[in-house]
Amino acid sequence: MKTGGVKSLVKRVLDTLPIPYTEHVIDDVLYAIEHDQRFFEEYNLLSLELGRHVVNNWCGQWVANALGKTGRRQVPARKSNLVGSYSVLDADARPAQRRPREDEALKLMSGYYRENRTSFLMDIRPHRETLVELIMAGVSPKDAFEAVQSVDKVRVSRKL
Repeated sequence: MKTGGVKSLVKRVLDTLPIPYTEHVIDDVLYAIEHDQRFFEEYNLLSLELGRHVVNNWCGQWVANALGKTGRRQVPARKSNLVGSYSVLDADARPAQRRPREDEALKLMSGYYRENRTSFLMDIRPHRETLVELIMAGVSPKDAFEAVQSVDKVRVSRKL
């Protein structure tokens, strides 16, 4: 799993934050990473491996997933200097009925891909593990593909 390190880091950082979390929890997590030497060293290693922008995007994805929240509104970062903006997690995500096993997630992923392959502007194969992991975590195949595509679009635009 390519983003497993980011998921693990986010989980450990969330455990250090006061509950209840605010709708600005993504900014809170990144601020905590920035101000804890151990977290920041791990963040830097992940950034070297995956790219800083990918790590930042997946921090937001894994925070939202861990809390069962979603947000469509971007705001400028208030605390953290690691990102310029983040999504405000102000709505409950659609709850998954039951989280699929790996074999079921693979079928869901491939079925969604087959039905929608003409709409993808990127090669999905490098993202297979991440897609399966997101689906197993309860994210719908549609939302998993959208998340991976949005991160990949940013990565491609930065290379240009």
